[in-house]
Amino acid sequence: MSDLIIIIILILLNGIFSMSEVALISARKSRLSTAAKKGSRNAATALKLSEEPDRFLSTVQIGITLIGILTGLFSGAALSSEFAAWLASAGLSAATARVVAQTVIVIIVTYLSIVVGELFPKRIGLNASDRVAMAVARPMHFLSVLTLPAVWLLSRSTSVLVNLFGLNKESNRVTEEEVKSVIREGTDAGEVKDLEQNIMLRALAMGDQRVSSIMTPKIDLVTLDASMSPDRIKEIIRQDTHSCYPLYDADHESIIGIVHLKDIIFDICNDSFNLSDAAKPGTFIPEIMQAYDALDILRNKGVHCGLVCDEYGEVQGMVTLCDVLSGLVGSVEVGKDDAFIIERADGHSWLVDGQCPIYDFMLHFDLDGEEIPSGFTTIAGLILEQLKKIPHQGETLTYKGLTLEVVDMDGVRIDKILVTRQP
Repeated sequence: MSDLIIIIILILLNGIFSMSEVALISARKSRLSTAAKKGSRNAATALKLSEEPDRFLSTVQIGITLIGILTGLFSGAALSSEFAAWLASAGLSAATARVVAQTVIVIIVTYLSIVVGELFPKRIGLNASDRVAMAVARPMHFLSVLTLPAVWLLSRSTSVLVNLFGLNKESNRVTEEEVKSVIREGTDAGEVKDLEQNIMLRALAMGDQRVSSIMTPKIDLVTLDASMSPDRIKEIIRQDTHSCYPLYDADHESIIGIVHLKDIIFDICNDSFNLSDAAKPGTFIPEIMQAYDALDILRNKGVHCGLVCDEYGEVQGMVTLCDVLSGLVGSVEVGKDDAFIIERADGHSWLVDGQCPIYDFMLHFDLDGEEIPSGFTTIAGLILEQLKKIPHQGETLTYKGLTLEVVDMDGVRIDKILVTRQP
C-alpha cells in the first residue's frame, strides 16, 4: 500500500513539473513585469526564470527524469510482485501471473502518468499561465540552486549544441503583426469592441502611411485668390464650407497663405476688408513625410491644417487634423452622396468613389488581413497599378476575388468603380 502511495505522489510531482514548464513558457512577460513593478517577488522570480530558459528547462528536466526513474522502479518491482502473487492465488500459473501483472501495472501507471502527470497539469498551466508561473517560480528557483552543478552541465551542453547547429536566439521583440493578432483575438473573445479594434488597427496602419495618403489632393481643393470680390468669396463659402482655404495670389500662380473661415466670417462685409490681410502663413509639409510626423508638426505649431508639397516645392494638396481623424476612425459620411462606398439595391455590388482610401476599401471588403499595397493611396491608384495604363469607361479587372469595373471617367481621372464579388 505504501508503494502505491509513493507512486501517486511521484505522478503528482511529475504533474507539478509539467505544469510549471508550460506556465513559465506561456506566461505573458508584460503581465509578469507589471506585477513585479508593483512589488510581487514571485512575479520577479518568474520573469527571471523565463529570461533564462536553459537553466529553468534543465531544472524541470532533471526533476521529471528522476521522477520517471523512481516511478518505474516502484511500479515494476513492488506493485507487479504483489499483483502477480494475487493472480497466482486466483489460479494462474506463476509465469503467466507475472507477465499479466507487469503488463497491467505498466498500462495503468502509463495512463496515470500521461493524464494526471502530463496532460491535465499542462492544461492548467496553459489556462492560468500567469498565476501558476508566479506560484511555482520560487520553488523552481530553489530547485535550480539546489541542483546547480547538474543544471550548469546541462545548460552548457545545450548551449554548445545550439551554437553548433546555428540555432541562434531569436529576438523576443513584439512585432506589429503580433499586436494585430492579439487585438483580433480580444475582439473574438468579446474583450475588445469592434469599434476599438477598428481604431487600433487603423492607428497601426496609418503609422506606415505617408501624409500624401491622407491629404486632400490639389485638384479637389476649394481655393480662394486675392483678387476675389467679397460677393464671390461668400458664394464659394456658401457652396463649399470648410474651416480653411488655401489662398492664391491675384494671378492664381502660387499659394501665399491659408485663410481661416473664423477670421473672415465677421469682417467680409466691411468696406475695408482685404483677403490678403486675413491670410496666415502656410505650414508646409513634405509629401514623403510619415502621417504621424506631420501630425506632430501641426500639433507643435498649433495649427490644424498644412500644405503638402513635393520635392520641387509645388503644393500637391492640404492635410488637416480632420484628415488624421478620418484615417483613425474612417471617413465621416454626412450623407449617402458623400460616402466613398455605396451598396447597391441588389446587395451584391457596390459603387465606389475612385478617391476611396485603399485601406478603407480593403477593410470594407474584408481584405484587411492582406498586405496593404504600396505606391498608391486610393482605389483609383490600385486600378492604374494593375492595368499599367489609363483605363477607359467599361474596362474591368479582377482583384482578390472582386471584379472592378470602371463605370465613370472624369477626363483621365477614375471617378466611379462598380465592385462585385466573384461567385
